[in-house]
Amino acid sequence: MQHIGLFGGTFNPIHTGHLRIAAEIKEHFSLDRIIFIPTGIPPHKGDSEVIDPAHRLHMAELAVAPYKDFSVSPVEAERKGFSYSIDTVKFFQRELGDTAELYFILGIDAFLEIKTWKDTDELLTLCHFIVIPRPGYRFSDLKGLDIPPLNRLESTELDKLDKGEIIRLSIKLTGRYHLFLERITPCDISSTGLRVLIKEGSEVKNLLPESVLLYIMRKRLYH
Repeated sequence: MQHIGLFGGTFNPIHTGHLRIAAEIKEHFSLDRIIFIPTGIPPHKGDSEVIDPAHRLHMAELAVAPYKDFSVSPVEAERKGFSYSIDTVKFFQRELGDTAELYFILGIDAFLEIKTWKDTDELLTLCHFIVIPRPGYRFSDLKGLDIPPLNRLESTELDKLDKGEIIRLSIKLTGRYHLFLERITPCDISSTGLRVLIKEGSEVKNLLPESVLLYIMRKRLYH
């Protein structure tokens, strides 16, 4: 059985931080492959914030090209209407069948909103979840989240995770799947900040794969 990471996001644009996060998660969980999934129309963001899915999909493909264990799926970018995570997970379950164990990778900021996602209770029974740090957020922020396995957790355990006294908390969601709260190397690069720098004409060459930067300049994206 293969262990596959599903790494979704707007990737607006994809940057070196995304690649480093994927590489670190792949190593931590001994994953065989990570699939990057640029969103189509994300239900939680205004249309004006996110450029055309075709551009974001192509930039992701350029970024992962040098990595043999990374790939990009167009499943959300090509989907009509809003992109919902539960539809994407079910798509990969159908595609991969019993040959793969799926790990859904997301940041704390996104996980804090998961109760607003489509069919949350069912989604949390479909695969493993790996929640990673994001600038400005702490694992202790999850204390108030109304998810039964999580709200039974001792708050001191979340504090230990924030302090680096432990690097992982594993919480059983179902008989088969777990929620992993995982410490990784901090990443201060953000797509939001990058868009501002590009618009200002500031230097960003060390923050983006060269192929992605060239594409952005050629297409005059974010200017």
